[in-house]
Amino acid sequence: MSASLLDQLNQICQSFAERPGDIAVIAHSKVDPALSVAINEDRPFPSASVIKAAIACAALDADDLDLSRPVAIGDLDDTFYCSILQAFEPDDQIPLKALIGLMLIVSDNPATTAILDAVGLDRVNSWLRKNGLADTNIAVGFDDASLGPPLRANLTTARNCLCLLQLIDTDPRYAQIKHMLANNLRNERIPKLLPDTAVITHKTGTLNGLMHDIALIESPDAAFHLIVLADGLPDDHDFGGDIARFSQQVYGLMAN
Repeated sequence: MSASLLDQLNQICQSFAERPGDIAVIAHSKVDPALSVAINEDRPFPSASVIKAAIACAALDADDLDLSRPVAIGDLDDTFYCSILQAFEPDDQIPLKALIGLMLIVSDNPATTAILDAVGLDRVNSWLRKNGLADTNIAVGFDDASLGPPLRANLTTARNCLCLLQLIDTDPRYAQIKHMLANNLRNERIPKLLPDTAVITHKTGTLNGLMHDIALIESPDAAFHLIVLADGLPDDHDFGGDIARFSQQVYGLMAN
């Protein structure tokens, strides 16, 4: 790694983080860890749906939880919001493992509630502490009553998000979670402008004024983590497009 390359990465990240709002960024090369820039990495943010990746890990580590156990669609929480589970009949059965997939791939909230009911908030928080994510917590779930302002009680940091992605990438226990995250269908942020050869293992999070995306990008040309947490964003700005263009810039630099 040259000093020039690190300087360029720092300039790209600093420029992005200077946009209106409260923004944290980490760009971290998997190939050369010295090629890394972190801005506001320890600032707490509402985690929104990013926390679902940790919920999935805690579920896989719960030895007493049978992930093949079927759940009737009619037994899941009703929701005012859109849910992929509306494609099923109430008597249809779906295993907990598949609900984890829906929680990660389409960020379905009733699926998340079912997994949290099975695992428990306390066990997720214990998993977070055990795995070194001390600045991340889950205080409320993803039922309709908890969405919006109450969900802001769940906190994380960019540094903890990087640790979470590194754990999912390197620990064989979480290989299936990595596979699910690589099939995320919400791809209008970090993945949008990246080449088709890139595999993007990522999870988004969204609330009013808040937009996150945390990712591991791997291709024949580059391998790096990119963390974007942002809150207090202006209502009239396409921040998702900003993330996509920023991701493209970082990819171009990492590919060199």
